[in-house]
Amino acid sequence: MSAPADSAEHWLQLGQNLRAQQRWDEAADAFRQTLARDPNNPSAWFLLGMSEVNANHYDAAEQAYQQCLKLAPGNIEAMTCYAFLLNQRGHPQRAIELLHDVLSRASHLGVAWLVLGHACELLGDMEGAEKAARQAVQLSPQDPAALYQLANVVLFRWQHPSEALESIRKLLSLQPNHADAWSLHGLILRALGRHDESLAALKRAVDLSPTPQNHSKLLAGMQYSGGITPEALLQAHREWNAVHALPASSTPHAAHRTPHSPLRLGFLSADFGQHPTGFLILPILEQLDRQRCSIVCYADRITEDAYTGRFRAVADAWHTTLGMPHDDLAELIRRDGIDILFDMSGHFGERMPLFTQKPAPIQITWFGYVGTTGLSAMDYLLADWHHVRSGEEQWYTETVLRMPHDYACYQAPPDSPDVAPLPALATGYVTFGCFNNPAKITGSILDAWSEILRRVPAARLLLKFGWLGDAPSQARFREEFARRGIESERLMIEGQQPHLELLATYGRVDLALDTQPYSGGLTTCEALWMGVPVITYPRQTFAGRHSTSHLTNAGFSQFIAADQAEYIELAVAWAGRLTDLAALRAQMRDQVRRSPLCNAPQFASDLLTLLSTLPAR
Repeated sequence: MSAPADSAEHWLQLGQNLRAQQRWDEAADAFRQTLARDPNNPSAWFLLGMSEVNANHYDAAEQAYQQCLKLAPGNIEAMTCYAFLLNQRGHPQRAIELLHDVLSRASHLGVAWLVLGHACELLGDMEGAEKAARQAVQLSPQDPAALYQLANVVLFRWQHPSEALESIRKLLSLQPNHADAWSLHGLILRALGRHDESLAALKRAVDLSPTPQNHSKLLAGMQYSGGITPEALLQAHREWNAVHALPASSTPHAAHRTPHSPLRLGFLSADFGQHPTGFLILPILEQLDRQRCSIVCYADRITEDAYTGRFRAVADAWHTTLGMPHDDLAELIRRDGIDILFDMSGHFGERMPLFTQKPAPIQITWFGYVGTTGLSAMDYLLADWHHVRSGEEQWYTETVLRMPHDYACYQAPPDSPDVAPLPALATGYVTFGCFNNPAKITGSILDAWSEILRRVPAARLLLKFGWLGDAPSQARFREEFARRGIESERLMIEGQQPHLELLATYGRVDLALDTQPYSGGLTTCEALWMGVPVITYPRQTFAGRHSTSHLTNAGFSQFIAADQAEYIELAVAWAGRLTDLAALRAQMRDQVRRSPLCNAPQFASDLLTLLSTLPAR
């Protein structure tokens, strides 16, 4: 028998039916009608909270969950869902407190372990995140959500991509159309340097669920593909814009500035910490003339370190925006009166839909991505003459702005190790090294390295990166070199180290070898700082020209080849010039320190001069 019309029961049933159809706003309205008639119904408050979460109305959802728990303080399901929302809103510590209560009563509840693992991950406690994910898998070995989280945590601990691959493949065997699993599968394969397979997996994710985030991951993955061209990248990025760009906000931009008034600059990033952004962008922000500008930081993260503290110190206003819906963040940016908003993540992040709303009169993509975003709402791309050469503007939907020197500015840690003497003088053989992300190592560059090692018979090659401590990953690289005729004993493959110890490891390297089609950025700067020249050559795309720019601006263009064939010749030639290398190494740091690569005051001045001339597009 159906409930009487306009009764609390009627509205409750209607709300549940609407939820089943994913009509979240209508469902929330129905539950509010229920509560108007039965305000002490904890189930209605709970269902209202769930509906508001799905509709991205987080304030309303939190109020509903809180009311539910006032009426039913022991409701395990409500506590778990509220903890999930707290994670979404960037409050994982509060979530953990709730979840400890939940798990003390119901330690068998796998979903609570999953939400706990996510909270730990947000706080940077990767050991806690892994422990929680493994507990969830142990409780339910075939639960897709548990397998997904375990794969995600294991991968991003930078230790065990092979185990992550095993977990995600188990998930896909259970649910072959799980779009998020295909997307993560693609990221894991990219980490392992298996680019063709990675792109196929990322494309499969987009086919199954064409969300902006899945599409962005595919675009980011294309940057690592050896056969990619500027034309293909431009077309692919324009397709993202055509599918996902929203109409510009109807809210008019306020006239924030009067002539000669200070610029109000906004920077949006998930990387305000010990990250390339901390070493290559923070030094510039610290040198900006505060008579000419103010700085607002939108931090899509909650973990903090010493570098985060420096970003906070430089900001006139700081907003923690992790989990904030795009619409809410766009409104916050408008209220802040931002004149120029910088995208610091591009398609590596998840905020591209925000920029389609044009919350600031001028939007610039800088540093966090590697080339065009494809967005019609992104006005400018900040580059230099090496990343985007004259005549190449056609490959960018943005207007290209060029800094006079580099497009970033390096500052080494103040407690960097000293430069060590040239190791070949003691070992009797040359050690080549590459500390770049293995995702940047393609078959073509392995061919080049193998040829260099054949041409310099006594030489060794040291590869070092976080997840290269993973035994299956080491075995794969040894197999790749063996197929190219290089003996395993000539390879040194090593994993994660604390940052200063990593820098000290350059004391074992005579010459660094760059990767392509995605060249080294911070890694190249660090090698130069530690007295190690980097052999490189530029490719066609923005991602393939980082080292060319950094080497030129540091004054070491003699290590830049024209192409891969010359790259091999250059490496072989310099391996025979140990006396010259030793002399160069002794004075390299001083030259780098005095070069435009490290001149943050000049960069900051040049940047403000450039920005002050920009009209809104």
